[in-house]
Amino acid sequence: MDDHADFRFILKQLFSMAVPRSTTRLFENGQALLDGLNQSDALPVLILMDCHMPVLDGYQTILQLKQSAAYRHIPVVMMSSEADSSEIRNLYRAGANSFIRKPIEFTAQMELVAQLGKYWLDTNLIE
Repeated sequence: MDDHADFRFILKQLFSMAVPRSTTRLFENGQALLDGLNQSDALPVLILMDCHMPVLDGYQTILQLKQSAAYRHIPVVMMSSEADSSEIRNLYRAGANSFIRKPIEFTAQMELVAQLGKYWLDTNLIE
């Protein structure tokens, strides 16, 4: 989830290449994610979320996710290129499972998505 359409497009393409068996749904802000979850029959196995978004930011969104019995079990990976240590601490306290720095370069983004997909969808056993 990211408020920049260009980054959402790149992220979807990278996930399709790195983890071809996964289905990727993208949302522009936290409220759109919550609305999408409420309207979906299938829950995601992972939520990758930017910290800084309009309408409902990452911190506000993770608080709502972790307060919900239906969604609190879903791992949430927060990302930002601009978060400071205090903000990162608060995200972990709110229930984030991981925090990563959002890379700027395309090659670094590709490597990161491959690593995320491998760990969260292959290595890490949720069920």
